[in-house]
Amino acid sequence: MHHLYPRRARYVIGGALWLAASGTASAQDAPATVTTQNAPLPIDALPAETKAVPSGTTPASPYPSEAAGRGPKIGPLFYLIRHAEDWRFLASPKAKRDRFSALKYIPLSEDGDTFLTLSGDQRSRFNFSSRPGLNDATDRHEFMLRTAVGADLHIGPALRLYGQIQSAQIFGRNESPHIAIQQNDLIVQELFAEVQVPVADGKARIMLGRQEFFDGPRFIISPRENPNIRVSMNGARVSMDWDRFRFTAVHFTPTEQGIGTFDDGTANGERLTGINASAVVTDQPIGGLKSTVFFDPFFFHFEGSARTLARLSGSERRETYGARLWGHVGRVDFDWTGMKQDGRFGTRRVNAWAASSNQSIALSSGPRAARIGFHADYASGGGNYDTSGTVNSFNFLYNATIMFSDDNYVGAINLMGIAPTASVQATKKLRLGAEAGFYWRPNERDAVYRGNSQPYVGTQSVDGKQVATIYRGNAAWAIDPHVTIVGQVNYVEAGHVLRSAGYRDNLFFSTIMNFKS
Repeated sequence: MHHLYPRRARYVIGGALWLAASGTASAQDAPATVTTQNAPLPIDALPAETKAVPSGTTPASPYPSEAAGRGPKIGPLFYLIRHAEDWRFLASPKAKRDRFSALKYIPLSEDGDTFLTLSGDQRSRFNFSSRPGLNDATDRHEFMLRTAVGADLHIGPALRLYGQIQSAQIFGRNESPHIAIQQNDLIVQELFAEVQVPVADGKARIMLGRQEFFDGPRFIISPRENPNIRVSMNGARVSMDWDRFRFTAVHFTPTEQGIGTFDDGTANGERLTGINASAVVTDQPIGGLKSTVFFDPFFFHFEGSARTLARLSGSERRETYGARLWGHVGRVDFDWTGMKQDGRFGTRRVNAWAASSNQSIALSSGPRAARIGFHADYASGGGNYDTSGTVNSFNFLYNATIMFSDDNYVGAINLMGIAPTASVQATKKLRLGAEAGFYWRPNERDAVYRGNSQPYVGTQSVDGKQVATIYRGNAAWAIDPHVTIVGQVNYVEAGHVLRSAGYRDNLFFSTIMNFKS
């Protein structure tokens, strides 16, 4: 009787009491408190800074820092991707310091241009699910641990070498499978060389080697913070930044992750090639309101040598092209993306598309203003259970998998939905957020898909469009700039399609402690 309303009410109330008692909750792939990035919920560790990035904590670039293609900023000091940080500002005796500053700038030359930065991350996480996969009668209690250590060697103003190793473990009762994204004894997560040189009133950057990549629309590009081991890429990235225009071109093969010690390969059978550009539409007031608006066209070519999706299997090629318009006008933040996919899956033609919009408005002025808004999303489906004809299902590539839920209940294939959102900076150190997402499938002949692209077995054979309603609550408590406790609670109310195929409701919550140095 798990699906009856009284028990659902008990789950929601119990989750709310847990949230209040712990003072924690949040989400994970890219911080939604970054208003110019407009993800639906706070994602990683800290309430994120956007409008005022501290001088010196990012490599110098003439392009606006919030759109420079180095991923979201987490709190006042750090980035989600640690290689995006530059601590040379600590060379100044007037720079503000804390207990870890001695590790961030270690001069190796008299002029200070050659220096070493050391960094560390520790994430400890506990997850609970009352019905994992929406069909497992045994509840899940799992602990996830991830440790990362990095070193950033700057050799003069033009050259640097960056490396990071990680170790990740998972254990508990009925925990997630010990696959490579969850368990890895030791992996070289990043190891690259970067050259930066001034060119024609701008700055050029070339990065060669293994690196995390977060430059493009979040609907298809993200390193995926939610699992224990993030996605890393092997290859080349070339960027050029001017004060009002920038672009990045890449040619990558994703890392083939292992579970042992340094048993990871440089290719997993996939390739990603593409370009993401950005232009400042305006940084002048609109209607008397302070505004910044960006326009980002993009194109990505994807190849997979052995792909499986529902009943499809074989080689896959996708050309994804589209554009993103985003920024803020006064108190209104917005992020709108549309994209089209062509290509081949085996011998069949691909014709797919997706769209995402995210917008919110501050109810008052000031950094603690409450915000309300909504995100609406669409990803096409169809053809995955047919033996011929066009494949209409969207491939979300390497997107932020927690866009719709915090435990990958639904993915951006054959999905449409709308989710009202609300958030508030309750205190200087505590941010709260809530969301209610209502999701349907546009194509009744195709299945409902999880965040890992796997179908809910049997959903392709039942009628109806209603998939699920997903309630999310979150909080992020920044104890100090280095230590944060976060948590999240989700309740998935299975809709008609899932119930007809034998799936039921689920309560999920997690507590996460993040330490960064």
